Amino acid sequence: MDSKDFQLLVALHQNARQSYRSLGRRVSLTAPAVRERLERLKDQGVLHGYGLRIEPGIFDRDQLIVIFQGDRTRQEVEKVLELPDVAFVAWRLDGGLGIGTWSDNIKRTVENLTRALGSRHSRAAFTERRRDLRPLSILDLQIIDALIDDPTIPLNNIIELTGLSPKTVRKRLNALFESSIISILPRIGPTTGSGEIVSYLAVDGKIEMKELHRLMGDIVLVNKVEKPPMRYLLCRESDLGSLTAKTSALGKLPGVNSVTTTLNREFLFSTKTAHRLVREQIQKMERSRPGIAA
Repeated sequence: MDSKDFQLLVALHQNARQSYRSLGRRVSLTAPAVRERLERLKDQGVLHGYGLRIEPGIFDRDQLIVIFQGDRTRQEVEKVLELPDVAFVAWRLDGGLGIGTWSDNIKRTVENLTRALGSRHSRAAFTERRRDLRPLSILDLQIIDALIDDPTIPLNNIIELTGLSPKTVRKRLNALFESSIISILPRIGPTTGSGEIVSYLAVDGKIEMKELHRLMGDIVLVNKVEKPPMRYLLCRESDLGSLTAKTSALGKLPGVNSVTTTLNREFLFSTKTAHRLVREQIQKMERSRPGIAA
């Protein structure tokens, strides 16, 4: 993992549907060199694939991220992914779980997680649904549904799955990304081989991104929550000592309450939950059409 590899991961976070040529222009590499590097990152277990992040406000739901400590098993991870409100699970190298949920009932969601894992959570972070979302059409939802299993599929596959015209797909797909109703997240695993480390940071507190860039260098904002104010960052460091020193300094800055470093074993999306919610929304809109009986 070197600086060019990390630049590619950053570019993928910004737009994972870019061509190799487009990615190459961003990081000063040829298209074949980009392809070779991405294949190597996959072989090393750094890049596991991609997942579609959907703004839960389109389902009238809020985002709740819940942290469970302990050495959790693959069986427990799979059990959690089957729960109705779970959108994604970060299975950390230390065995703990970071569980992202789209909830319309926070109390019920937490109770279901507690029952499934047999223990109470250590902390939670809440983000209220967006209130500024433009109304979506059935066509928008059909495009979202087509992307859930593989958000990087070619445009022709989306056209085939939805039955929509190329012009309609391009226009609506661009609007969905530009409004941040959907985004694509690379699924990043632990680095292997050299001393280079790619990790996630959870920064609890109010701090400007420019200050984070000044101190941490190579970072990209992955997610943020409101209560408590927290930013989730992807960062790269040359070794564990450098990462520890910088996170310690970051934790001492005014406005920062805590900094948590996370090395993920796997980052998994619940495509089942996403498909169900999107299709329920489509059915609801179809039933509300004039002339269709409830």
